[in-house]
Amino acid sequence: MSISPQSESAKRNLQKVPLVIEGASPALGQASQAIKFGDMVYVSGQLPIDPKTNRLAGDDITTQTEACIQSLQKITDFLGGALGSVLKITVYVVAMEDLPSMEKVYRNYFNFQPPARTIVGVARLPMNARIQMDAVIYPPPREKGTPAF
Repeated sequence: MSISPQSESAKRNLQKVPLVIEGASPALGQASQAIKFGDMVYVSGQLPIDPKTNRLAGDDITTQTEACIQSLQKITDFLGGALGSVLKITVYVVAMEDLPSMEKVYRNYFNFQPPARTIVGVARLPMNARIQMDAVIYPPPREKGTPAF
């Protein structure tokens, strides 16, 4: 298998495009919610925020994991794909003992060809959340005539 380098003109045409997706966790601070670069989409940390209240979705890891993944689902829906287009997820947790409960919810969404994943234990997360997830997505190509994002 060989990999051919991109032409210089193709490299120059790549643009960094910030995306704002309604219903997904908003970016906090000086960050974009997601960035499209070429064919790839890089998603900032998705906190377990209830889009109706803009507050944490519950206090337990199960509810918060569900909220993080639903936020990622909103982003993949916006991109015209499904959670299967997520290539890589980083999961940040404040309590490693929450992993079995987190994994139970995670498995419901990523049961077939799950993405690559890293789990990182952290001392604290914004809004005192128990979990946060970021992702790299390779969305399906859009059909001609479909508006670009």
